[in-house]
Amino acid sequence: MNDVTIFKNYITHASCSASSLHRENAFTFKTFLKQFNTTIMKKFLSILMLVSTMLFSADYASAQAWQRNSKVISLGFGASQFFHFDNYYYKNSNDGRNRSWYWPITGQLNVQGEFGVHKYLGLGFTTGVGGRGRYGNNNTGEFNIPIGVIFNFHFYQLIADNKSKAKHADKLDMYFGASAGSGIAIAYYKDFRRARPIGFGGVHYGIRYYFNDKIGINGEFGFGKSLANIGVVFKI
Repeated sequence: MNDVTIFKNYITHASCSASSLHRENAFTFKTFLKQFNTTIMKKFLSILMLVSTMLFSADYASAQAWQRNSKVISLGFGASQFFHFDNYYYKNSNDGRNRSWYWPITGQLNVQGEFGVHKYLGLGFTTGVGGRGRYGNNNTGEFNIPIGVIFNFHFYQLIADNKSKAKHADKLDMYFGASAGSGIAIAYYKDFRRARPIGFGGVHYGIRYYFNDKIGINGEFGFGKSLANIGVVFKI
């Protein structure tokens, strides 16, 4: 075998080796790209799902100020008007009227609790203490303790569910409601005290605005337990 033949064989072998190495490298690079793209896609999808879940959860948690599982306690003060069942009141006043009841306006410190029974409905209780100083011709004051039930329809949440233009539905809660209850009042006259039953029933309109997920302010206006009432509200 002469030198020319040896050189040709060397060139042929080198070309085959280079071609094989090129194919191997090309396969390895393609495999790397495929694995790299698959890994990146999986990471991207995982991050996207996590972010979507967080956004959905945050939006759901703050979507409504009132929800099916809401639990609310409110503390307030204002004015109320209860029926007092007592025939002595007008006899003592000497104004000529013959009634077995009277209904003075009293100042009240209120405690109310409300619990969701439906997406737009709440059921709860109301109680507190109140009274007034000596007033009128009969010089009558009192101390009272009412207790009753409340039922509220949270209409703003219904509006928010059906109209996208309802603003601040995550913070604002408006409702109509009704209340009924009883209790006891201790009326004190000039020379003695007298314990008498009281009763109330009526409708009211309320509004709550939450500063965060737990605390807000509220106001109620109506007849019965709340002629006017303002206070703070807590989600529990």
